[in-house]
Amino acid sequence: RNVVRLVKETDYICFNQTDRLLQTGALDFDASTFEIWGPLLNGATLYLAGSDTLLNAKALKTINVGCNISLMWMTASLFNRMLESDMELFTSLRVLLVGGELLSVFHINKARKCFPNLLIINGYGPTENTTFTTTCPIHQAYRESIPIGRPIANTRVYIIDQYSRLLPPGIPGQLCASGDGVARGYLNNPEFNHEKFIRNPFERGSILYMTGDRTLWLKDGNIKFLGRMDQQVKIRGFRIEPGEIQVQLLNHKK
Repeated sequence: RNVVRLVKETDYICFNQTDRLLQTGALDFDASTFEIWGPLLNGATLYLAGSDTLLNAKALKTINVGCNISLMWMTASLFNRMLESDMELFTSLRVLLVGGELLSVFHINKARKCFPNLLIINGYGPTENTTFTTTCPIHQAYRESIPIGRPIANTRVYIIDQYSRLLPPGIPGQLCASGDGVARGYLNNPEFNHEKFIRNPFERGSILYMTGDRTLWLKDGNIKFLGRMDQQVKIRGFRIEPGEIQVQLLNHKK
């Protein structure tokens, strides 16, 4: 259900049977749900390559152009690196999704200027809501941060304060997600589940996932990402909890 909601009858991307998608993420990275099932459940073609190819701009350009790759997902850091190394590797693409961490306005604007027909989409979402929660098709140049967009099909989002009250545009609060993408919880971790997966007070019979991300509604209906409400950071799309590292260091024998 979670994966079908991500790639079937959705509204942020249109797959067609002539599309060719090259998987760039590891199998244990949540974006693999989009990369694998997106093409396979829509009659498109999935291409695989080794990490040596994916991390080498020249080799990546060869497979992209040679196989006429039209769809690709990249973490923001990998995208920045590849754009600086050889921007021609994006020549064959029709749609490029970038996310996993904050997008670089400089690199996105540069790519749009070089490839005006390439649709670049900012894809935001925690793993607990199956890869993408909101997306933002980038149709203009930005000076500061790029919005994370609006919720995708079969997904509902709420921005609330500390008392679980809905917030109007312009007021920062915690982003929460509901819908078919929400996971059933963390395995064997009931205490954490009780904290993060709560009964949805705005919709009967559904679960609300508390993302811990600080956001606000913009006047145009898009959402702006402001950062974390805790100390969690993302490195190459992977979430790192400094508190867990601190605990391990404090437990280390001197």
